[in-house]
Amino acid sequence: MRLLLAVCSLCLLSGCGSLLNSTMPAPQTYVLRLAPQPEAGATPTAGSLRIQRPEAGPGLNTDHIVLLRSGRRYDFYAAALWAAPAPDLMASVLVDQMRGSGLFTAVFDDATPYAPRYNLRCSLTRFEADYNGGGHAPTVQVALDCTLGRFRDRTLLGIFTAEGSAVASEDRLGPVVAAFEAATAAAMKETERHIQEALAAEPAAPKT
Repeated sequence: MRLLLAVCSLCLLSGCGSLLNSTMPAPQTYVLRLAPQPEAGATPTAGSLRIQRPEAGPGLNTDHIVLLRSGRRYDFYAAALWAAPAPDLMASVLVDQMRGSGLFTAVFDDATPYAPRYNLRCSLTRFEADYNGGGHAPTVQVALDCTLGRFRDRTLLGIFTAEGSAVASEDRLGPVVAAFEAATAAAMKETERHIQEALAAEPAAPKT
């Protein structure tokens, strides 16, 4: 009798699990696509750049779309994911934006087998939709703490923080993702500006 009850209980639990799974909406997957940069007219004067995969701040090494509630409570949007963990998304965006900047003869990701002239290392400290602003829709906050240096002699050329923010037009996932794109684009402009300032103090580099 005990064995029969155990088997019946397992069957009920299995059926319950199937019912719950069948009613859950399939997660929607989102990507970050920034507007392409205008084609640079100047010839690149700096050498090559390697961009390391950003270090993730607490709670950000995930493919969930993070939101920040009152009391500094982290949460996630239900049934919504990024196409990759946030640091991988940001690494891809950084590579694309630096390639489009026209500053470098070549831009490599972290997997390159080639020795670059410059190395960019960043920490992703903010990448969330913040609901603490008092409005109905969140403000997306993006922040990167970065260091730029020469690869071979480990000379530090610059330390900077690049930030961007954008208010979502509505409290829905589509507008929130659009705000993530706008805030990331603003952070990329700051990153490029700081890198330009650091490179301006460098002597002309061989094109490697």
